[in-house]
Amino acid sequence: MSTTEDNTELVRSYLRAFNHRDWEALTDYLAPDVVEHGVHDTLDGPDEIVAFLRSYFEVFPDYEGRTETTVAEGDTVAVRYSATGTHSDRYRDVDPTAHTVTWAGMAMYRVEGGQIAEVWVEEDRIGLLEQLEAVDPPAHLRI
Repeated sequence: MSTTEDNTELVRSYLRAFNHRDWEALTDYLAPDVVEHGVHDTLDGPDEIVAFLRSYFEVFPDYEGRTETTVAEGDTVAVRYSATGTHSDRYRDVDPTAHTVTWAGMAMYRVEGGQIAEVWVEEDRIGLLEQLEAVDPPAHLRI
């Protein structure tokens, strides 16, 4: 049985592997039937998740994530993070802008049997799209 500390270290290792683009290690940290829920469609299995994560490096080649806070209880590890990257390829319907952008997000990881079994992701996509000049900020926030 994994401890909360073991689960936290597993998630930290997973996030380090992501920043280092170590796709093989990422796959090893994910359970064969892992599911990711979030701002995109549900992703099933390590192959879909790793393909989705790899796409971030196509759009933002210098992508770097930074863990701001980690909280763990039992089999769940929650991470608040920030990400930075230069928009160098088409993102959603937005052509490359060459803007360096920063956005925030939160992810929760459920660990089972020493692997990540389930992930929930929420990110500030509106803030990201504002920085890419794809949407206008709300009127009350405009200067």
